[in-house]
Amino acid sequence: MYWHSPFIALALASAAPSVVAECNPRENRYCTEIRRLAQDARVRRALMSIERNNARARRDLIELTQIPAPPFKEEVRARRFLQMLRESGADSVWIDSVGNAIGLRRGTGGGRTVVLEGHLDTVFPEGTDVTVKVRGDTLAAPGIGDDTRGLVVVLETLRALNEAQIRTQADVLFVGTVGEEGLG
Repeated sequence: MYWHSPFIALALASAAPSVVAECNPRENRYCTEIRRLAQDARVRRALMSIERNNARARRDLIELTQIPAPPFKEEVRARRFLQMLRESGADSVWIDSVGNAIGLRRGTGGGRTVVLEGHLDTVFPEGTDVTVKVRGDTLAAPGIGDDTRGLVVVLETLRALNEAQIRTQADVLFVGTVGEEGLG
């Protein structure tokens, strides 16, 4: 199930200062970085981009959920996810030898490569009805939360970075992985 809350991104951004205030000394380095990021105008723009584009994310969630992806049969969903990565501004996209759909967003240089991923497959067997049912602000379907929502988060993160013109030092790989629900 997926619930829509129009203020999630804003809440996360505004909650960061209170989270930082509660940091213990061993986590101070991370707290300092969270505080810095929470105050960065580009990060706030990226979060607002996610909020502003919630309807698009919802459409993508419904579309991807309704593409059957039982374990080891993720090819159709992988191809569509790859197309979405391309449309979202990935610098290059490909499907690797095992079927993972990958989009690269090049960094400015330096830093270690970062991977954001959601898995393409669902635990549900072939033939399962994956039609999304809408009840108010709730969407329900097999696989919608595990892990189709994760795929949409990956897409929206790529889009938000691009829309806010945030350049990362490291390359970032946006990945839809296969075989998570099986013995992959």
